[in-house]
Amino acid sequence: CSKSTILMILNKTEKELISKEIETLEKASSVELVAVITQRSGDYKLASPMYSIFLVFCSSLYFALFTDKSTFELVQIQLLIFIGFYLFFEYFKDFFFSILPKSYKYQIASTNANKQFYNLKLDQTKTKQAIMFFVSLDEKYVEIICDEKISKEIPDIHWRFIIDEFINDVKLNQLSSGYIKAINACSMILIEKFPIEKNDENELPNEVIEIKS
Repeated sequence: CSKSTILMILNKTEKELISKEIETLEKASSVELVAVITQRSGDYKLASPMYSIFLVFCSSLYFALFTDKSTFELVQIQLLIFIGFYLFFEYFKDFFFSILPKSYKYQIASTNANKQFYNLKLDQTKTKQAIMFFVSLDEKYVEIICDEKISKEIPDIHWRFIIDEFINDVKLNQLSSGYIKAINACSMILIEKFPIEKNDENELPNEVIEIKS
């Protein structure tokens, strides 16, 4: 289970501004909104050997079809290619990360987002009205995950525009303002569908949660 930690992705002032927006929303709505941020959603340790094996396979096809190398020579070449690419990817990790397919990075980030939703017990509120805004910075990924009652009332497609705008802000290194814009963008419908109730209980923290993967 991942633990929240101080990563200083946002400074104190930025965190306070986001927390204040969450507090303002929750004063008018019974939803529980949680802001979660992580720098990177995975270590991608398996990616470099997988890509190295793929490149070995491609090069092996070339040598098998267009050269007359012996089996022994082919095995030696395969080994050298694998070691060479693996070491290259491991040494230039940032470059390697940048060339990974966006769909693959999004898949890793989405898996992490759903894991954090359950790790933080957002599925265990009394009202079943929790909503999480998840950001994974390196992947430039944003996801909004809702608990049962919100999902029934508001279709996933409603969040698409908010997410797209939020991703643009993340790409422009405007994380805090992007968070505030996203919260404001969803406030009206959340207040309309889930107005504040009598004896409303704040079950989840309003502070920004920074997760170390």
